[in-house]
Amino acid sequence: MRTRPRGRGPLVIAGTLLVGVLAGCATPVGSAYPSPTPTGTPSASEESFLSPGPDTGALERARTWLNTAVLPEGAVAADADSLGSAFSSYTGWPCGPVATLTAYWRLPDADLAETATWISTHPVPGLMVPFVRDYADVEGEVHIGQIPAQESQEGIVFTIKPAADGDVDIRAEVAALAADATCADPGPGARWGTPGEG
Repeated sequence: MRTRPRGRGPLVIAGTLLVGVLAGCATPVGSAYPSPTPTGTPSASEESFLSPGPDTGALERARTWLNTAVLPEGAVAADADSLGSAFSSYTGWPCGPVATLTAYWRLPDADLAETATWISTHPVPGLMVPFVRDYADVEGEVHIGQIPAQESQEGIVFTIKPAADGDVDIRAEVAALAADATCADPGPGARWGTPGEG
C-alpha cells in the first residue's frame, strides 16, 4: 500500500516494510458504540479499472464491498466535489489490474477517536481489520484497512479526518484485484504492508 501526500513531490512508500519488522502494535479495543447502522447504498464518486481489463468479477466485488459498508449512525453520503479535496493523501494499490471505487461521508458532531474505533471494530461483511489500535490520541488523518485475508492487497481503506466545523469526514477507497493480477516488486528484503498501515 502506498500513501502519497497530495502536491508534495516524490512518492512516499509508507506501506513498504522490511521483512521481520513489526508495523505497529495491535491493541484490541472493545466496542462501546452502537451496532452497525447501514447507511444505504453509497454512491461511488469515482470508478476506474487499470488496463488490461475489464474484469467484471473484480468490479462487482468492489461494488459489493462498498454497498455493504456500515458506518456510525448519522453518517451522510457526500460527493467528491464537496469532500474529495479535503483529504491530503490517497492509497496507491501495488497490484493490478485492479477495480477501484471511492466514496465519501460526513459524520456530524463526531469525535475522531470514537469514529476510528467504531469503524475498526465494525468491518464490512467478508472483510477483516488486521489490527485495531488505540485511537485515543490520534490527530489528523487516520487510515483503517479492511481486507479479505491477512496479507491481502485488496479491500477497503477508510480514511477518517476531523472537519473544520467539528464534524468528521470519512472516505472509503475500495480496490478489488482482477483474477490475473500481479503485484509490483517492493525491492530486496521488503514486502508490501497491509492496506491502511501507512
